[in-house]
Amino acid sequence: MKLQRRILCAATVGLAMLAPGCASQNDVQQLNKNEFTLRSMIASDHQEIDALQQQIRRLNDKLTEMEHQDESSSGGTDESQSVGDRLNRLESEVTSLQAGMAAVPGAPPPPANPAAGAPVAASPPAVEASAPSAPPPPAAPPAEIAPTWPAELDAEIESAKSSSEPGAKFYSDGLDAMKDGKYPLAVARFTKLQHKFPKSALSEPAEYFAANALYETGKYDQAILQFNDLVMRYPKGRFSCAALLREAQAFLKLNDRIDARLTLQKLSTDCGGSPQAVSAGVLMKDLGRD
Repeated sequence: MKLQRRILCAATVGLAMLAPGCASQNDVQQLNKNEFTLRSMIASDHQEIDALQQQIRRLNDKLTEMEHQDESSSGGTDESQSVGDRLNRLESEVTSLQAGMAAVPGAPPPPANPAAGAPVAASPPAVEASAPSAPPPPAAPPAEIAPTWPAELDAEIESAKSSSEPGAKFYSDGLDAMKDGKYPLAVARFTKLQHKFPKSALSEPAEYFAANALYETGKYDQAILQFNDLVMRYPKGRFSCAALLREAQAFLKLNDRIDARLTLQKLSTDCGGSPQAVSAGVLMKDLGRD
């Protein structure tokens, strides 16, 4: 069912792209949101496939090791049978995920299944022992760029105290929660402000700090959507450049280097000469070494 929902989402994006001349500004914005949502789903599928493939490698190693044990030992054959069955199920699940991702238009190719095509027997005698291949060296992690929101927090807290904008109390409470490291509470306060007072001038910074709070709790998919929405709604806002940089960093946390590079390129184009553009150049150099 999860694959069907994602393929349906992809089809919706593809149909919207077929008639750009008929689309309104709202349609284009919605299309951009759908595209980033789809990319986040694809990144999640890549992670799930990687995890399944690691399990397959471990089970293959275990099965090979059991072959060298005395087959007459008690319980050895039953355990090998069980390992073989688990291996077959995992490979079937990986194949299904890869088939679903192949149906998504514009999606990067799914990672290859290292055990695809190799016969996995249900019992040890039918399995041929082979030396495990050495995994490729991992890509070097990109440089860590410190976030700027902690340095902005104190000034925002002072400004909120004297603000007469609707939702100022929600905004102030959210900032205080951010300062105390209570990120889920901060997200709740900022979200309430946005829902109750969407036209308040505090809605923009509230979305920025809420996205950073999601980032700090490891909810990178949700943070990406918030940062992207902020940039689309306030392309010339005071937080747009910082939001693009954090969005790119969130993509890197998901190991989605393609979308990270695209976001950094947009940052360099839209925010040339800014401190965030300088940081984007550092990250682009690191990505260029891949």
